[in-house]
Amino acid sequence: MMAEMAAGYVGEKHVEDFLERIGTIYPQPRLVEGPRRKFWYREDLDKAMHMALLNSPRFSEKLQAKIAERRAARRARVKAW
Repeated sequence: MMAEMAAGYVGEKHVEDFLERIGTIYPQPRLVEGPRRKFWYREDLDKAMHMALLNSPRFSEKLQAKIAERRAARRARVKAW
C-alpha cells in the first residue's frame, strides 16, 4: 500500500507523521519505484505494531472455515426434512 493508505492503516492522522517515523517505529517500504512511489506490505506494518501473530490463521482462512461450517449445517437441515 502507498504511504497515504499505510498511514491510515497504522492509525496516523497525517501522512507526514507516518513518513517521519519510518525507520524508527515503522519499517522501510518494501518496494521503491522512485522518490514518490513507495509501497509497504501489510504484514510488515503489522509486525511493527506487534499485531502479527505467527500461529494465528489469516482472515481468509477463518472466513473459509466459517463458510464451510454454515454449508454443513445447511446440508444437515435439508437432509433432516
